[in-house]
Amino acid sequence: MSAEKIMVTKLVTAQANERVQDVFLRMRKAKLRMLPVLDNQRHIVGVISTFSVMEHIVPDYLHNGDLEQISYAPDMGILRKHYKEVAAQTVDKVMNPTPLLVQNTESVLSVAAALSSYGRHEYAMVVDKKNNLLGVISAGDILDALDQSSIGVNDA
Repeated sequence: MSAEKIMVTKLVTAQANERVQDVFLRMRKAKLRMLPVLDNQRHIVGVISTFSVMEHIVPDYLHNGDLEQISYAPDMGILRKHYKEVAAQTVDKVMNPTPLLVQNTESVLSVAAALSSYGRHEYAMVVDKKNNLLGVISAGDILDALDQSSIGVNDA
């Protein structure tokens, strides 16, 4: 079975020059944790996610593992201040510019392998040969496809 058979095609997307605050609001309304970031030709240029926003609001010393050496940790006020700073920026400043890209003709097995080895993201951007975004596949989409009774022995 190919990626295009299970990809989600009704997508909410973002543009690199939009404000993070506006995009994050759109993500929350759609109950999504990630949006593909597209240029004017519908080529994927990155992904903005709740994770990429969090990476920018948590102080560097916490990312570097220095928390044990510090007698206090940031409270909600400091995190809120950082969030407001990040929210005012454009998406290109906080997006992940190297999302997982898979071809629409790749097998679901290949996509599953890529997702499991790619790291902290659970989404693959499905593109054609010109890098035009066609859809998105999550780890959950693959698990849902495996759980459906319509998948037969011929799909194995």
